[in-house]
Amino acid sequence: MESKVEPREESGPDFLKRLKRLGPGLSTRPGRVGRLVGRAQRGHNRRMLEKRGSEAAPPGVWWWQDSRQDYSPLEGDVAADVVIVGAGITGITLAHTLAVGGASVIVLEAGRVAGSASGRNAGFLLAAPAEPYGEAVAMWGRAGARAMLEIGRRTHERVHELVETLGIECEYRRTGSVRLARTEEEAEDQRASLPLMRADGFPVTEVPVATVMPGGPHERFDAAFVTDEDGEFHPVRFVHGLARVCEGRGVRLHAHSEVEAAHWGGSEWEARTARGVARARTLVIATNAYAPGLCPALAPLIAPRRAQMLFTARLEREVVTRPTCAHWGYQYWRQTPQGRLLIGGWRDLDLDGEAGFGEGPTSTIQNGLESGLRELVPEGVEIEGRWAGIMGFARDGRPLVGWLDAEHHLAIAAGYTGHGIGMAAACTQDLALLLAFRPAPGIATFDPARFPELRRPESSLTSLGASAPRTP
Repeated sequence: MESKVEPREESGPDFLKRLKRLGPGLSTRPGRVGRLVGRAQRGHNRRMLEKRGSEAAPPGVWWWQDSRQDYSPLEGDVAADVVIVGAGITGITLAHTLAVGGASVIVLEAGRVAGSASGRNAGFLLAAPAEPYGEAVAMWGRAGARAMLEIGRRTHERVHELVETLGIECEYRRTGSVRLARTEEEAEDQRASLPLMRADGFPVTEVPVATVMPGGPHERFDAAFVTDEDGEFHPVRFVHGLARVCEGRGVRLHAHSEVEAAHWGGSEWEARTARGVARARTLVIATNAYAPGLCPALAPLIAPRRAQMLFTARLEREVVTRPTCAHWGYQYWRQTPQGRLLIGGWRDLDLDGEAGFGEGPTSTIQNGLESGLRELVPEGVEIEGRWAGIMGFARDGRPLVGWLDAEHHLAIAAGYTGHGIGMAAACTQDLALLLAFRPAPGIATFDPARFPELRRPESSLTSLGASAPRTP
C-alpha cells in the first residue's frame, strides 16, 4: 500500500540524513537551514591553481552569448493581469503559459534575464534527481516521491515541445543520462531503487561502466545506471529564446528592475521599482533563492546554496556520451555538442562554506572540480571559464509552488533544491491553472501551506519588501 502524502514536515536524524543526500548541501545539523539564509559568504581560500580562468565568467562569453540581448528597466506606471517577479526559467515559462492563455503579463527582473541560477547550471533535463529514489520515498511517501518524477518527466516533455513548436535554438538533445556510483554502498542504494522506479513507470537500467565512458576512467566507478528518456540543452539560449516569444505575445519584460516593495491595495498589487510601478491583480514570486528577500516569511523555508562550475576548451575526443551524475549527485558533468566539458558540483567538500549569496567561485570547490577534470581528461585541457550560481533549497527538499495567500492573489514558485531546470517548466504550467482557480493536482504536494509558518492566521501577506512582516 502506498504511503499517504500529508502536508506536514518530518524531523529527526534519519530524516536529516536523507535530506542531505536528496538535496546535496543541506546541513545535517537541526535548525541550521533557516538560520543560514542571508548568512555572509565565508572568506575565500586565496590559493589559485594553474590554468585558472577568470574568477567569474562575465556575460558575453561563450555560455552567456545570448544574454547580450538585454531588456530595458521599468519606467512609469504600467498595469497587467499578472506581475511576475523574476525572469529565470520559472518566470519566463510562466509568462509564456499565461500569455498563451490570454492574460496580460509584466515580468520584473532585478538583474538580467537568465542571469542567476537559470543561466548558471549544466543544462540537465532529468526525470529523476540523481539521488536514490528509495530515499525520496522514505522522505515523502510513494505518492510524494512519484510526484517529483512526474514533474521531471513533464518538464522535459514541455521543454521539448516548446523547442520544436517555437523553433528555439538551444542545443536540445534527448541523450539519456547516466548515474555513476563511486562506491559499492552507493551502487547498492541505486540498485535498491530500481524496482520502485520501474513500478512507478520510470525504468532505469544498470549497464557496464565502460559502455558509458568510452574514453574515461571507468575503473574508478563501481556501477552505472542509465535513464534513456533524459536530455540536455543550453539553458541560457532556451530562456532567452522563450523570452523573445513572450515579447511577441505582448509580455512586457523589464530587466534591471528590482522590486523594492509591493503592497496589496484592496483589489490589486502595486509593485514598486526604482523608476516605476507595476499594478496587477495577481503577483507571483519566481526568484528562487532570493524569494525571502521579498517575502521574509519564507526565510525559514528557503535557504541559499551556491553551485560552482567550470568549462573547458573544445576536446577532439568524446569523453562522455550523456549528462552524468556521480557521488550521490554531488558531482556532474556533460560534454557539449562543440566538445567542451561542463563540470559542476563537489559542494560536499565545504557544505557550510557553500551557504549564502556569494556568487564568486572558491578555490576549495574549484580544486575539487579540477580533480574531477583530471580524472576525465588526464592529458589535460585548458579551462576557459568558471562561474557560480545561487540555488534555493527548500526546508523539506521539495519546491514551494502554489498560493502563498490566495485571498490576496499572491503565489510562488521557488525552492527547487538544485533541480529547478528539471522541474520549473511543468510546475509553471500547473501554477497557471491554480492562478485561474482551477485544480492543479500535479503540484499538490508542493503546496506552500504544508509548512506551519504559512498556515497561521496572521500569515496573511499584503506587504512585500523591507516593510513586510517577519515570521516570529
